[in-house]
Amino acid sequence: MGVLLANPPTLAALEARGLGGQMSYFEYERSFTDQYWYKSYPGEHLGLMALVAVLRAADVPVRSVNGQTECHRFLDQTWAAMRAAGDTIDVSLVGLSGPCQVFEENLELARRARRQWPDALIVLGNQFATLNYRRILADYPEFDVVTLGEGETTIVALAGVTATADLERIEGIAYRDANGTTQVRPPKVEPLDLDTLPEIARDELPKILEIGVSATVYTTRGCPYRCNYCTTGQTAGQLHKKLAYRERSVGPVVDEIERLVRDYQIPHITIVDDLFVAKTPHSLARAVEFAHTMIERDVRIPFMLDCRLDSADPDVFRELRRAGLYRVFVGIETGSGDQLTFYNKRYGVPYDVEFVRSRVGGLQELGIEVIPGILTYHPASTPEELRESLRVIDACGYVSTWQFLCEIFAHPGTTLWHQYRRAGWLAQEWPVPSWEFQDSRVRLIRDSVIEAIENGGGHTEARNAFADAIGLVSDSEVRL
Repeated sequence: MGVLLANPPTLAALEARGLGGQMSYFEYERSFTDQYWYKSYPGEHLGLMALVAVLRAADVPVRSVNGQTECHRFLDQTWAAMRAAGDTIDVSLVGLSGPCQVFEENLELARRARRQWPDALIVLGNQFATLNYRRILADYPEFDVVTLGEGETTIVALAGVTATADLERIEGIAYRDANGTTQVRPPKVEPLDLDTLPEIARDELPKILEIGVSATVYTTRGCPYRCNYCTTGQTAGQLHKKLAYRERSVGPVVDEIERLVRDYQIPHITIVDDLFVAKTPHSLARAVEFAHTMIERDVRIPFMLDCRLDSADPDVFRELRRAGLYRVFVGIETGSGDQLTFYNKRYGVPYDVEFVRSRVGGLQELGIEVIPGILTYHPASTPEELRESLRVIDACGYVSTWQFLCEIFAHPGTTLWHQYRRAGWLAQEWPVPSWEFQDSRVRLIRDSVIEAIENGGGHTEARNAFADAIGLVSDSEVRL
């Protein structure tokens, strides 16, 4: 019995840019991203490494291959590494992971794995797989099992499966029975207690540090919100309400960070929670506890995290700043209150540019850099809505061209994807969806920004092209 886990490299995005085979994903990011921002990019695949840790704790032989962190430029490199790793164990399970953007790569790896290890169970995991398990099992015989939610609950049991009938006893999976019918075994009612899990394996960390991106840690899982475009909230909502949002105790989190600083001399850490702090009193108090524990134990390291705009409490973030927080990614999304309602963002307070300005400005006054997440375009965007988004972009004061280019992505299986599909807006609906603008004026606005950037323009030129194209030139809103 042995488990081989793999994560393929991102290749399609590079091929679309005419760079296929010339560089890997991280090589691309390192070449085209300012190093100041590149260093906080989260590099480790904590999901994969969590499974490695659980299997080792159960004394199950395990090998892992991550084509992304190994900077593979071709899928053949990942497959060669998988074969070499598989030669060192008796492979009974091949586990593949990744979002829809690498589904075709995972499909090809599954086909090769089936030929190489015909008796092994081929398993697919990730939020993408959870949200789309019925389609995957119905249309792709290459996969035997899809894990539903957290793989730690199932991976050890799956490693010991010797017959299809064994799958009936495992919770948290979907699979095909002997008749080819999809069967579903929902996860346990009580979700995992995160404090009982073994500490994440750090096999990938030396390579991560070598390529210059950030070590990572998680302190929560899931999200209590149900934004219609987000796979995290949608996955939690599909499985069980108790899986929605859970926290690790502060002490073990700081222990882990302390060990990473001591053992690997990491210069920076990125907290990869989808939501580090919510706006509830308990969550805000926990964030303060984390800050004070870092300070009291003299764990000195700069860190970054993600949060919602309505959870950016100045008193809480003042303490986090004292503890080393220097950069925050904030999901602002749009300048349109109506569009936020459509996204099911649920701020619960009046949303306008002054709300954004006050929250972002409050963080900046503390010396915290704010990266605003802006979903500038969607299929039904209008010039009027883009005017509102420009006011929000300007209010944030963040200098970057991508704010004028970002298009929402309709992840398969999310509510947004279903809405776009029903509306007939998806030019391609699977596995990597794409859409077209319904208003040709918006396409011209986007294209004018692309032209400005291709002509060597930076933030100011992109912003002015955007503003000119939507006809926004007045006394208070002028070209920069």
